[in-house]
Amino acid sequence: MDTSPSIVIRLKQSYCQQIGKIKRVIGLMPASFITGLIDTLDLDANPRSSRLGGVTEAIQVSIRNDETSTHEKLFPFKSKGILLAASQYEELDRGRYRLQFIDKSTEGILDGGHNTLAIGVYVLSQAEKACGKAEPSRKSIAIWDDFKATWNNLRDDVDQYLDRIHNDRESLIDEGIGVLDFEIPVELLLPSSDEVIDDYRGSLLEICDARNNNAQLTQGTKGNQEGLFDSIKKYFMERDPDLANDISWKTNDGGRIKSERVIALSWIPLSLVSWTSSKDAIVDAPSPVSIYSGKMKCQEKYLALMRDERVSVSNGGPKKGLKDPEIGSALKVAADMPELYDKVYQLFPSYYSGSYGKINAVKSMKNKREEYTTPFLHKKTDKPVPDGFVYPLVYGLRALMGKDERTGRIIWLTDPFAFVESKKFKDVVAQYSGVIQQSDYDPQKVGKGSYSYTSAENAVKLAYLLP
Repeated sequence: MDTSPSIVIRLKQSYCQQIGKIKRVIGLMPASFITGLIDTLDLDANPRSSRLGGVTEAIQVSIRNDETSTHEKLFPFKSKGILLAASQYEELDRGRYRLQFIDKSTEGILDGGHNTLAIGVYVLSQAEKACGKAEPSRKSIAIWDDFKATWNNLRDDVDQYLDRIHNDRESLIDEGIGVLDFEIPVELLLPSSDEVIDDYRGSLLEICDARNNNAQLTQGTKGNQEGLFDSIKKYFMERDPDLANDISWKTNDGGRIKSERVIALSWIPLSLVSWTSSKDAIVDAPSPVSIYSGKMKCQEKYLALMRDERVSVSNGGPKKGLKDPEIGSALKVAADMPELYDKVYQLFPSYYSGSYGKINAVKSMKNKREEYTTPFLHKKTDKPVPDGFVYPLVYGLRALMGKDERTGRIIWLTDPFAFVESKKFKDVVAQYSGVIQQSDYDPQKVGKGSYSYTSAENAVKLAYLLP
């Protein structure tokens, strides 16, 4: 067995099936074993993170009904339970299994994240009542990551609660506190032998995707499970960890910036790579307008590019790793784009040639406090700016990118931040202001007009080349 942490679960009334490389064990897990799962696992293998809401509340109502019922226990029939996968395991006596989750990005809780969250919150609330404390606020544990942090902080209370269940069960019942007297349906997927572990892991992503189809997973969430965002995530983390942690790569993970927004911006440097701009292109780069008004289309094209075997390769499991250095260099440049966007956003009102504050679209964005922040890094700024005015200018910075003649990699030809703060870029914005005026000061017309992008790029190119 591997030396990574292990947990033991028990399955009652269990039975086993085997088809090819996968063994499936189905049974009922006593609720007390959920604590080990929550201690050891997050929802890394699940395409969605989980959020408290009507679904989780209904699950907890069913649990409370089972806890207080003197008749049949119906929770196992009301719930789909939890789908678990572990590539290393040991079958013990009395229906127990020791499980090790070697690759937590593909093993662990494949389906049933909302069940796990609902049950975990229920356990935590009963533990706090048993310790004479107030239950955690629902707002403070609304999503999985917040719940897990609270769980870890209050873990000693959970242990005290479990001890009381074992030694003082009747007193808890008299106090109206649950004693985890219910069972959870569990489906356990295991490799049929050590020889098929790689094939087994390769099947988990497909199984996970199929089991979560009823949730209408976004393409981005599926791409995240395939590892297709891992490279750009790495570059964002290296450049700005705070920004990286604010990007939402999977459903309900709490990030305030949707992944498609940064992926759309990444197409500015990606449009220069050979696989998108030559006769051998895997996909055609999306139109500049799409970066503003077709972000989901940009993400679909990104995933199609990254899935190609000439760009990414499987490392013996279900996830793919980037192998193309030119695309890697473009993604490194792409990590600069959100901060550049914010810098253009901040400077645009003062660089604009005309009465910026009188534009109706600008006036409609103002608030009584007159407090404004940039879209990505939430930096303070004096005035709001419609996105339709900003995107063409940010796209225009493509003129400052090129290929290194020696390595063939995408690089900045000059410092883009210094350029944006220079008089050269101020002159670019002054020239670009005419596009806004010709578009009746309408951000939608500017953002969706192809001329806006060619005008901005040509202006940046000319300004860069001039001494």
